[in-house]
Amino acid sequence: MTQRAESAPADERTGQDRDASGFTIIEVMVTLMIIGLITGMILPNLGAFVPKARLDAAAKVLSANIDHMRSEARIQGKRCALELDLDRGMWRRVLPPEDRLTTDQDVDSLEPLYEDWTDLAEDVQIVSVGNVNEGLGKAGTFSLVFDHNGNTADQSVVIRLKSDPTMVWTINIRGLTGQCEVIPNFEGKEQMPDEVSEGGF
Repeated sequence: MTQRAESAPADERTGQDRDASGFTIIEVMVTLMIIGLITGMILPNLGAFVPKARLDAAAKVLSANIDHMRSEARIQGKRCALELDLDRGMWRRVLPPEDRLTTDQDVDSLEPLYEDWTDLAEDVQIVSVGNVNEGLGKAGTFSLVFDHNGNTADQSVVIRLKSDPTMVWTINIRGLTGQCEVIPNFEGKEQMPDEVSEGGF
């Protein structure tokens, strides 16, 4: 008859496991030191990412609305515009008037539909709008106008951070194709084309 070996007491069986279950003070200190080093390398660079993200977001919003107004002008076969307020850093869409003519109304007398003004991202301002041939608007309001075919003149919209004027993003709009190209610059320089080409009319 076989006898079963007596099992070891609970304390003896788990003694080895108990030793391996925790971290030593040296392991904890090394881990904290590594986390501190990584944080020290990342945090100073976060400040540069946040302002860049603001300008990227503002440029994307403007580019998307420029594309939208161009498409709207082509679809409706009517003049549309994106209006920019350079003093307040705001924009709004200007849509063609709805067709609600009566016998005594002329189509030219109808008022366009002005949407509400929308702010750009916080700390972002519009520096200038226009092109090198016709001049740049630097104050007041400016309209990027699209004709009934969705065409416009080649134009540029320049935005920058109020808190850091060295960060300047230029949105170049090709009049006939409607293509928007965003060019970032970290030295405070506007990156406009030297001369208006395909859409200069």
